[in-house]
Amino acid sequence: MRPLLRVVPGLILLAGCSTAPPAVEVPPPATFDAEAMTARAMADYDRNKNGFLEGSELDACPALKGSLIGIDTNRDGKISRDELKARFESYAAANTAMMTATVTVTLDGSPLANATVQFVPEPCMGEAAKEVTAKTGADGTTSAFTFDGQEYQGLPLGLYKVKVTAAGKTLPTRYNTQSTLGAEVSGGRGTKPLTFTLSSR
Repeated sequence: MRPLLRVVPGLILLAGCSTAPPAVEVPPPATFDAEAMTARAMADYDRNKNGFLEGSELDACPALKGSLIGIDTNRDGKISRDELKARFESYAAANTAMMTATVTVTLDGSPLANATVQFVPEPCMGEAAKEVTAKTGADGTTSAFTFDGQEYQGLPLGLYKVKVTAAGKTLPTRYNTQSTLGAEVSGGRGTKPLTFTLSSR
């Protein structure tokens, strides 16, 4: 994912265009309180209270588990409090409201059309992230995201639990009501493409 927007007061402008598009009003950029976010994440996920997120503890936050390789800067296989805080501080340093993204959803190896994908902020994000929804097209992909009643070509930065449903299909609960899917939107080191490979089994 790459930065999409350059934020000016009350407006967003698409970066890199030779002709500036019409300005679009957006909600104020998020204020990331890295210390508060870190404290909440450690309280929620560090079950043995040893100051690290590791092993099965990361299962509680699939977004962090999926980004472990980028957050774990000393390569010890776990996330320390300082490493997590540094990652959250990078959100504020990104100087952008959101990141461009393309979501791809497959089911049993085939594109899953008309799937509704919900990005639900992890509790540690507080008020800094918004719930976002997207719907895939016939090819199982989408780059359009809706939040605050408007559609954007990007996702707000943050950690998300991801839930996938599809009209006329019964998907395993591990993809929705008991989701084990997650995503980090940051553009930082180790950030993975938003590809969700589902199985009906």
